Amino acid sequence: MQLNNLKNPQKKSKKRVGRGNGSGHGTYSGKGLKGQKSRSGFSLIPGFEGGQLRLIKKLSKLKGFKRHNKIINQHVTLEQLNLIPSNVAINEENLLKHGLIKSIKDPVKILNVGKLNSKKHISIKNISATAKKSIIDSGSTIQSD
Repeated sequence: MQLNNLKNPQKKSKKRVGRGNGSGHGTYSGKGLKGQKSRSGFSLIPGFEGGQLRLIKKLSKLKGFKRHNKIINQHVTLEQLNLIPSNVAINEENLLKHGLIKSIKDPVKILNVGKLNSKKHISIKNISATAKKSIIDSGSTIQSD
């Protein structure tokens, strides 16, 4: 502890390098002998590999980005809707009950593959435009929420 630090005795004074061998940090000033790191003005760029081409420069550059909150619809076709009896309303709960979708949490979309054999009452938000047309042509009703 030095006497000039009376206000805060826990505070250590800054290491003064290159002030003679008596200080304990003379001659090479804690930088070792020769080499790039011992020179004045040395600054290390993150990722620097000693003159070798940096890894970040070797990697390919990808265009665009990935959406991490991407909405993935569960697809149900008109052919699959024929598996449900005509007296049962078509909604997420009944589609899950009949094993056509995996969970109620993910959104459901009806696609125009095949034809409806009987009239159905559909209450699902996402329906493709062509599927909507063929549902109405079959005499089925669509309840919009």
